[in-house]
Amino acid sequence: MKLAALAAASVTLVLASSAGAATRHVVETAAAGTVRADFAYDCCFANLHLTISRNGSVLLDEAIQPPIRDEEIQPARYFAHKKSLAVRDLDGGGEPEVMLDLYTGGAHCCWYTEVYHYSAAGNSYVLTTHGWGNVEYRLSDLDHDGLPELVSGDDRFAYIFTDFAGSSFPLQIWHYRGAFDDVTRRFPARIRRDARRQWHWALAKPTRTDNRGYLAAWTADRCLLRHCAAAFKRLDLLRRRGQIAKGWDRTPRRYLRHLRRFLHRTGYLR
Repeated sequence: MKLAALAAASVTLVLASSAGAATRHVVETAAAGTVRADFAYDCCFANLHLTISRNGSVLLDEAIQPPIRDEEIQPARYFAHKKSLAVRDLDGGGEPEVMLDLYTGGAHCCWYTEVYHYSAAGNSYVLTTHGWGNVEYRLSDLDHDGLPELVSGDDRFAYIFTDFAGSSFPLQIWHYRGAFDDVTRRFPARIRRDARRQWHWALAKPTRTDNRGYLAAWTADRCLLRHCAAAFKRLDLLRRRGQIAKGWDRTPRRYLRHLRRFLHRTGYLR
């Protein structure tokens, strides 16, 4: 039987004095069924620590380390005034996973999620980390099966055809089933919706100076729907009409060659 949704969640703020200065200590708590997680840290942002207990016994009690040594990390949702910790059944196994969302700082990068999965064999928690890069994600039960999908965008499109401000990201949807699996192609209606948005952004303003990132994301969406050939014909028509901006590839023709190679390398063009 699937566990009920999040049963308890709270954030506790504790002010501790250090050399006469107040330090804010934050504890985020989430629980479902017999599993409880506590994520504690000092603001801003030190001594990150995660504790997971199951049936009243502490099975994990450790400091959270950055993915790269000496890199700074912080709770991903802190500045949005939301919790970065959740406990919920992601894979339908009846045992909730612990999710911790973290951020490496900077203008827009990088977001990643740590998922702790209970292993009955070792009576312990096994960690899986998934990087989102410049793109956040949201949980949504798209197929109404009671389990969430993780809806995001493909970060591999950042900076490839233009700068970050002009980059756009085709839809990417994931399942967690002990590991993260890309299941985007299972949701064609969502892909079509994203393709319409990308096309609109690319051509909404006839005077747009940089539409290469949006056109690349639109083409990727169309390739996911197995319409790659038709998409490139349409792009070539835009090229002949002068509706593809010049940029890092210097000419629209070179841009289209670059795009085709990139989509082949990333698995969109098969």
